[in-house]
Amino acid sequence: MIAAAMISSAESSITTFSKAFKPLYGEANIVSYEDEGSVEIAMDETTSSGFHSKQMYTQGYFETSLKLPESYTAGVIVTFYSSNNQKYPYRHDEIDFEFLGRARGGKWSLQTNFYGAGHVERGREERYDLWFDPSEDFHRYAILWGPDWITYYVDRVPIRHVNKVPSIRDEFPSKEMRLYATIWNGSDWATAGGKYKMDMSYGPFIAKYSDFKLHPKTFGSK
Repeated sequence: MIAAAMISSAESSITTFSKAFKPLYGEANIVSYEDEGSVEIAMDETTSSGFHSKQMYTQGYFETSLKLPESYTAGVIVTFYSSNNQKYPYRHDEIDFEFLGRARGGKWSLQTNFYGAGHVERGREERYDLWFDPSEDFHRYAILWGPDWITYYVDRVPIRHVNKVPSIRDEFPSKEMRLYATIWNGSDWATAGGKYKMDMSYGPFIAKYSDFKLHPKTFGSK
């Protein structure tokens, strides 16, 4: 019931890139369009790029529509995630969507992860094969973050649900975070464990983001 209500409410929480976000790095490779409502970020020979939200949020429903780079993208990583590493560099929280590029004949892989209080070593990554080609069109990706649960959505379909169980303790995200989106070179591990590397002859690699829905919410008990 909570999830359905939040998703429904998010439809009225659509915002634009220029209103809610600002460049993180590689500003020359960040181009807004559609009256600054959408944005594309690129990685070329000179730099990768990324942006982040102007505000920090404590829990809520956060969604974007994303179209991934086409063709050979081995080693390329595209992200949509929340983090507070700049405010809490030694005890930061994170909730991730990471899209791992494909080699010839392969598929993009979607990886989700979360951690709290700087416990990056815990390794709660899970990978998924998508039922579509995410480079052909825009698809919705969303995080629903509550006080004791996280749900990841693809096209409004829940693909992973995590409850805060006693064994997780302070490793569950709990502090306010910003939203981030980046594209960068992860050739050391992203595709087949690093077997296939990024090839800039297929670049520049461009990821497009649109239809941002940011619906912060402080929940009661689940």
